[in-house]
Amino acid sequence: HTLSTHARQQTLAGQLESRSTGEQVNELEHRVSSNEDDITDLARRVKVLEKENTDLKAWVEDAENRSRRSNLRFIGIPERAEGNNILGFMSRLIPQGSQADLGKAPLLPGQDEDNETLQEKKEPPQYKGARVYIYPDFSAGLIQRRRGFDALKKKLRDRDIKYALIFPCTLRVVRAGKTLFLRTPDEAETFLVNFPPLIPPLTLT
Repeated sequence: HTLSTHARQQTLAGQLESRSTGEQVNELEHRVSSNEDDITDLARRVKVLEKENTDLKAWVEDAENRSRRSNLRFIGIPERAEGNNILGFMSRLIPQGSQADLGKAPLLPGQDEDNETLQEKKEPPQYKGARVYIYPDFSAGLIQRRRGFDALKKKLRDRDIKYALIFPCTLRVVRAGKTLFLRTPDEAETFLVNFPPLIPPLTLT
């Protein structure tokens, strides 16, 4: 009788232990599932915050560049060379016929919004015999984006295709009487691939 009771006790203890282990496994599985849900939710929130941060940075950069759009940066002039009369200094530095061009659009080496620059159209300004370079006072990020079109602009010039890099960073191309707006270097590259150079008509003699 004692052995039978002892055996039943051992069986009951084993069942309790087995049940306890099963409950622990179930609890662990529940916790793992809950943690996975939390991680998924956190990943979604991170993506939302990253997008909001990217949009905010783009908005701030756009606002900054719009506020600086009319500013010009002069390279090659010592600091405080203008003295107390900056207007008089600038009128002497820049050729009289070119001053109106400064008010129309920022200037860049190469092509700008008017498809030409002060340096290309007239004698470049000089200060004490040294050339003065004029650049738009854009943010570093926008300057880098605009430079992404440099190689493509050279290809357009080689093909004698009219273009202009308009603010903030869109390439306007005129081809066969049609105007296209290319917003990325990839779009511009695709345009060049799809539109081979025009072949001038043969002239019979």
